[in-house]
Amino acid sequence: MKKPVIGDIWLVSIPIIYYDVNKDINVKIQKRPVLILDDGRGLIVEEDKRNYHVFKLTTQKDSYKRILIKNWKELGLKYKSYIRIEMPIKIEEAQFETKITKMPADELVKYYQELYKILNIEALERISKEELIEN
Repeated sequence: MKKPVIGDIWLVSIPIIYYDVNKDINVKIQKRPVLILDDGRGLIVEEDKRNYHVFKLTTQKDSYKRILIKNWKELGLKYKSYIRIEMPIKIEEAQFETKITKMPADELVKYYQELYKILNIEALERISKEELIEN
């Protein structure tokens, strides 16, 4: 298998934990397309060579922090798709199934900008500085 890289869209296996009618815990494997944001180099969080950070893709439009992939047909996606930038998740390399396509770099930059708005980097820096002063 070719190694996944930043900007790729892959189909991955994601375990979903749920409770059945008897309140027993069960795990279902769901195959979902994702956009790779970080391949372990530390672009989103600290360097982590074991995990990837990705955004799930969805066909469900939601007014909260989902961005339409305008060129979804040209990218080879089957359905009109949105990036769920409100929820980056961690994926291990073994969860990757099939590469679907590669996101153009200019589009990828837009999604990073939206993620950084959510993270509110300025607030995190301010809190860190306050913590340093107190200690």
